[in-house]
Amino acid sequence: MGLREAKKLRTRQEIADRAMQLFAQRGFDRVSVAEVAAAAEVSEKTVYNYFPTKEDLFFDEVPAREAALVAAIRERREGESILAPLRRLQTGECPRLCSPGFAAFARIIEGSRALQAKELEVMAHFAQVLTDAIQAELGVDERDARVAAGLVVSVHWQLFRTARKQALAGKHGPAAVRRLRADLERAHQLLERGLGDLAAPREDRSAINTG
Repeated sequence: MGLREAKKLRTRQEIADRAMQLFAQRGFDRVSVAEVAAAAEVSEKTVYNYFPTKEDLFFDEVPAREAALVAAIRERREGESILAPLRRLQTGECPRLCSPGFAAFARIIEGSRALQAKELEVMAHFAQVLTDAIQAELGVDERDARVAAGLVVSVHWQLFRTARKQALAGKHGPAAVRRLRADLERAHQLLERGLGDLAAPREDRSAINTG
């Protein structure tokens, strides 16, 4: 990486860090882009050069997360399915998602409808990017790739939402990591074996039917 690129990355990170500090202190909706620019000692134009929208300031790690998802598929081991590397990637994320610092992130999202709407947009974009990656890597029909990508992203989003729920409940640390990984394991079992495993045990269904 050249000096120019390194300087750009530092500037981008500085803007994102200052923005997150302000969001944590006052809430996303109460902070303006002008205030972020002043805190980072850059112009508003510079902020928008790096982040097209205010919501992108908050979700500044999205490009890196997206690249990691695609890389997991493209760089998987010989003979490995696409699910195995994605499971490893998501499992590795669990400690970060169960850290005390993630609770602040969760609270900011919870307090902003704009961020919740942006989250939907981010997940839809992940689905499209993964559709393209799966189709290119496996050579499958676009419709099949889209279904597969949608299922993968649903697990990714559920991991994030479960982590957020735990964080808002004040649960973090090793116990929270174990719970989150157990949920993730179950989700991947359903993906690998098919949704037939989702059915209730036969005796449970009988009890339901007999009221």
